[in-house]
Amino acid sequence: LVTSAAIIDRSWSLDVSCSEPNGSSPHVVGFDIAYPPNANRYQTGANLRSRGLGPPHVDATLRLFDSTAATEEDVRVTFYRDAAGWCPYSQKVWIYLEEKRVPYKCRTVPLNAYGDKPAWYTRLVDGGALPAIELDGKVITESLDIIRLLEEQFPDFGPKMVPDDGYETTGAMTIDSLFRLEKELQSAWFSLVFYPVEDGALVKARDDFLAILKQVDHALGSTSGPWFLDSSASPSVVDIQYISHMERIIASVLYWKGLEIRGTGQYPNLDKWLDAFEERQSYTATKSDSYTLCMGIPSQNGPGYFIDGARNVSSHISGLNGAWSLPLDYKYLQESIARDEEEHRHEAAYSLATKHAAVTAFAARGAGEPGRPSFHAELADPYAEPNEDYVLPVEFTALTAALLKGTDSADAKVASQDLAGQAGDGKLREYWDEYTNNDGTIYWWNELTGDTSYAAPTMQLDTCLAYLRDRIGVPRDMSAGAAMQLRAHLNWAIDLLNKKGFRQ
Repeated sequence: LVTSAAIIDRSWSLDVSCSEPNGSSPHVVGFDIAYPPNANRYQTGANLRSRGLGPPHVDATLRLFDSTAATEEDVRVTFYRDAAGWCPYSQKVWIYLEEKRVPYKCRTVPLNAYGDKPAWYTRLVDGGALPAIELDGKVITESLDIIRLLEEQFPDFGPKMVPDDGYETTGAMTIDSLFRLEKELQSAWFSLVFYPVEDGALVKARDDFLAILKQVDHALGSTSGPWFLDSSASPSVVDIQYISHMERIIASVLYWKGLEIRGTGQYPNLDKWLDAFEERQSYTATKSDSYTLCMGIPSQNGPGYFIDGARNVSSHISGLNGAWSLPLDYKYLQESIARDEEEHRHEAAYSLATKHAAVTAFAARGAGEPGRPSFHAELADPYAEPNEDYVLPVEFTALTAALLKGTDSADAKVASQDLAGQAGDGKLREYWDEYTNNDGTIYWWNELTGDTSYAAPTMQLDTCLAYLRDRIGVPRDMSAGAAMQLRAHLNWAIDLLNKKGFRQ
């Protein structure tokens, strides 16, 4: 992705039979490279998004759905969400808008943990709260308040998602009791993961959490379909209230406490509910992955507390000990990520090809200096200073060839020749020193800033690739499957640079 002046700058044209949707030869600014065979679909999706159409996507800034009458000028709703695509409350509103098919414009703003909010937004929204909508010039915050207002203002759009007052469920619990149960689940989750409990207190916190999770599973099992409300053919506001935090709960109790929830057979109705959500584009377009979630959660909830039995799981999710090496091991990851590896590789390649300038500049931060001020999110570094010696494009040849045709392909082998052994001399940047955890894991600590890194903070090419690898976010940058492929292929490139077998 990036190179020092020591690497010869070569341009490759990969032998992949494909042309751009308009029939012209594939060309991306700065280098010649073939698009993946299914590039037409990606480009068609981008063209549709530019007109407010097509399936939901993290890059969409206008959503008109399939209404031929609607234009951007007709849109009454502007949706403000977090730029990382991480905020659970933004996700609730996002899913609702997509399910309800209410036309909207979208603007993104960083969460406080990820960067400074722009002045225009703090002037518009008191305190800079997220999410928010602007409806006919009026600003509203709080996810449930937003959903209820939109349901009232757009009754003829999409399915009915907020039941009328007095609605009686046919399931085991009333709507109010389902909302109370969701709060109890969040409270039990906090007590288990984010409080430093040990011994008997830890056992009690675990048992309390699992007992409430069983209640959730029972509530789902008391209806005829997969959803919380028996009359629903699609998610209701109750389902939306649960899903964004359930996604985070499942990832975090596995990461910090070693508790597997999904696919164990202990919560069959919860499994069916999650499967039903994953059939819906409104959810899959907004869904994160375990790594992104577990790196982001502490910035909002405080630090999670590990138990010894979770160390191997958390290391695997974090890509340590070879977990992000090829061929990928999908243990502890949802099964859907393991499907269609070629499709995911091509998605990652297309993303690199279309965003190469921004990605190259971003990766060059890895050989630069941390930015100031710093922010709570572990991987957030919006003011980092890139090392401009590493901003020269290497035409993405080796990495993109490997993503398109495989690391053993002739194109990838030829294109990778410039990378072999070119990492640098391994000299650490100023103020960084190497340490070893009790479990033998090597890490580096900056005595000036207090920052910790599990990749050697050298001023060289492999550090740039590791910096990028560790900051690929889902859904912000690409889907979970594509992110896993790109992380693993970046490690392949790092191994070439260092001639090492796996990530240390």
